[in-house]
Order: sequence, then C-alpha cells, then structure tokens
Amino acid sequence: MRDKAFASALEFVLVPSPWTGRSPNIARNDYGDVDVKGEKMSQPNTLDSMRAELSALGLEAGDTVMVHSSLGKIGWTVGGPVTVIRALLEITGPDGTLVMPAESPQVSDPSAWNDDRVKPEWHATIRKHLPVFDPLTTPTSMGAIPEAFRTFPGTLRSDHPLVSVCANGRYAVDITREHALEFSEGRGTPFEKLYVLNSKTLLLGVGFNRCTQLHYAESLVEARRTTRDRVPIMENGKKVWKDTLNMGADNGFHFPNVGAEFLTTGQVRSGLVGQAESKLLNTRQLVDFAVPCFTKILK
Repeated sequence: MRDKAFASALEFVLVPSPWTGRSPNIARNDYGDVDVKGEKMSQPNTLDSMRAELSALGLEAGDTVMVHSSLGKIGWTVGGPVTVIRALLEITGPDGTLVMPAESPQVSDPSAWNDDRVKPEWHATIRKHLPVFDPLTTPTSMGAIPEAFRTFPGTLRSDHPLVSVCANGRYAVDITREHALEFSEGRGTPFEKLYVLNSKTLLLGVGFNRCTQLHYAESLVEARRTTRDRVPIMENGKKVWKDTLNMGADNGFHFPNVGAEFLTTGQVRSGLVGQAESKLLNTRQLVDFAVPCFTKILK
C-alpha cells in the first residue's frame, strides 16, 4: 500500500490542525464528512446501520478480516471512526479478528519523503533525532479509522517501522507476532498469516490500489518489483540506520487491473456501507488469482 508519495502520507502525520493539535486529516475526518457532505445524505450513519450494511455485504461472526478504509467515503457517521470499528468488531465477535494496516512512512530516511517543506540541509538533523518506531506511540498515516483502531482497547500491533499491522481479536497475537524487516509484505509477515488463516479482505470505500494483499501476491513472484528503504532501528541499545529490501510501490499501475480481472470471476461481494462503495472477498482466492497474473505481467 505504499503507493502514494511520502509527501501525502506525511501530511497526515506532520501537520497539526491549528485548533486541535491533531493531524488535519483526523480533524476533518472525525465524522467522515470530507468526501461525502452531510447534505447529500438523508440520514447519518449509525452503529446500527453500519452493522446491518456490513452484514448484508457478507461479513460474519468468526471472520478474520483485513480492512482497508476511507471514512470520508463512508460519510457522516455518528461517533466517527470508533463507530465503524465497533460495528466491525461486533459482527466478527469474540471468535473473529479485525485487522488493519498501520503504516508509518515517516519512520524512514528523510531523503525519501518527497516533502518540499523538509529542506535538504535538515536531513542530518532529522536522521539524528528521528525516533525509532514504537508500536504503542508511532501514529499511522493510513487514515482516521486505522489511527483510531491503533489505540482501541485490545488492539495489538506488529513490530515493523514502515508497514506494521494492527489486529484485535482471536488471532491478533498470531497475526502480529512475526514481521520480517525485509520484504515486509511477503513471507514471515502478517500478510502471509492472513493468507494461511483464509481471511477475508474488505475494501471499504477504497479500490484495489489500496489492497496490500496484492503486494503479498507479487512478493511470491520471481520477477517481483523491489525497492530499498532506509529505516532507524535499535540494536544493542543504540539507534542505527538499516538499508532494507522491500516490495516496490505499484502506484496504481497493475493493482487496479488485477483487481478488475478478479472481479470478473464472481468471487467478490459488492455493496454500499454508508455512502462507500465496498467489496468483500476471500484473501486466499485473490492471492491465488493474482500470482499468475503478476507472473505474466512482470516476466
């Protein structure tokens, strides 16, 4: 999902609202009223309406589900992102597991940020003082719902400086326990665990360009696209900078096409959740479909 420029991701984390001290994305998205204005909705979304619409889409008790979301697309929601999280958890229940991406691209070398506000002459100072990733305190740039989920009671987070994952429920410990530093969306990561657990993927107001499971599928292909990241980590009590090999960004180049082809198989359930066009699918079916697609595309 690291498919947008670091500048747009950093905007979420680094620029506080003048009246709340929070990120402007969180401030503007508290009730989901960025992309869908209240005057276009006959009624606001509620916990009851969200539960009903998610159930109608096919989400069930006991499901393990990775959710990629846009609160702005869902529309004005009573209680904001916490209501969406509660609806998801109440449906999946004690035997289910809710999972969300919790990426933090700001925990990286500033030369890769593509942020015009950060002067090149600041880079040395930033490298010296940039905090290492902390699962408890490092914010995520993935939007209002994942940020609220990060601190929701019972949520656990995997230990990866760039591409961490949060989980809450039956398999949360198993999903977050192991997260390889290199190829962080491949084997030895929560994304492989979601495949093994035969989980579902919910695209809540977003497209396949935001579907991290396609990075996992591509990681299994010999000609996978790669990139190098530089991140600060702690070693023997000291902060050091590590160069790591990871999956390259898709930037909307192949993922939407692979997703569109998968839609033609009839294995995706589509519907509205709030005002958001949403899709629910089986993760393993998507990955098994996407691997030969990437093998053909990237050869």
